[in-house]
Amino acid sequence: MMPAVPWPPQRQPAAGRLFALAGRRRARGFTLLELMAVLVIIGIVLTFFTLSVGGDKRAEEMEREAQRLLALLQMASEEAVMRSEQLAMRVGDNDYEFMILENNQWLPLTDDQSLRPRTLPKGMELKLELQDNPPPGMTAENEDQPQVFLLSSGEMTPFELTFSAPGSSEQRYHIKATLLGHLELE
Repeated sequence: MMPAVPWPPQRQPAAGRLFALAGRRRARGFTLLELMAVLVIIGIVLTFFTLSVGGDKRAEEMEREAQRLLALLQMASEEAVMRSEQLAMRVGDNDYEFMILENNQWLPLTDDQSLRPRTLPKGMELKLELQDNPPPGMTAENEDQPQVFLLSSGEMTPFELTFSAPGSSEQRYHIKATLLGHLELE
């Protein structure tokens, strides 16, 4: 015997059919809103990735110059002690040079290629702040004279030297020196 089929056949209510169709339609693909949200998230992730990989070229260049000067200062201080000579450094707005005391005159170092005068890349500036007074009898009256003294005793004029690139980034690097010749890069 056949199963009993209700007569007339029962139909699904109209509201139920709409929801059933909406459920099927939604299962077929993504809505425009969902696609746009995914694209925005991908864009944000790519932006952060690009910024982190690209970096700030000026800041990297400034850090490299600060590290170079720190290494040169350490080397010059060690040479002053080893040679029993008085060395010094003159700092300009965008350059620096190492000097030696000969016959009571400060002269640029010409025989040491690593301590040659150097000019910073365009757009980079130096600012020197002396922490204390220079040693007695060793003062700098004009811009051609050194401001930082590296003595044969291992002592050094305490100072803070700031590397900056006005207008391009807020990044700054500081070299700090103590009287006992301890150097630090921040």
